[in-house]
Amino acid sequence: MVENILKIFKITMFENKIVKIGIINDKLSYIGFEQDNIHDFYNKYTIRNVIKDDEFIKYINFLRKFENKEKIELDFQDLFLPNLTQKQIEILKELCKLDYGQYKTYSDFAKDIKKSDHTRFIASCMGKNPILLLIPCHRLISKNLDIKYRSGREIKSFLIKNNY
Repeated sequence: MVENILKIFKITMFENKIVKIGIINDKLSYIGFEQDNIHDFYNKYTIRNVIKDDEFIKYINFLRKFENKEKIELDFQDLFLPNLTQKQIEILKELCKLDYGQYKTYSDFAKDIKKSDHTRFIASCMGKNPILLLIPCHRLISKNLDIKYRSGREIKSFLIKNNY
């Protein structure tokens, strides 16, 4: 039987926040903060913490660009997203077009991408996004400004306040 392995490497960002980067078969599969539960996305995978960053350099560089608010060209061919449908991936691709500091309500985003009747579907896609920051689900907010984010209110508030 083949063992499914998710390799994890940790870096520090924003001066004091630990971010976990996960790859499966040399493709980016996960980015989350230390308190996030990887098993919410990959419960059938064995998690292996890696000390050397060789395999992760490309994604570490992407995160450093994010931290410096530089343009990132994320190629979805470099991602391994086994738990998402093609329709969900299309929503996430549209989300990546939002710039730093550009925030929208779920309904405004739905209208902008010509899917005004898909607001709830879009919100559920954000909850299934395994690659935080680079796929910037934090840039969508609810109309009532309720802050929901898998990494918690404090992290999302930090990202918004600092125009990430």
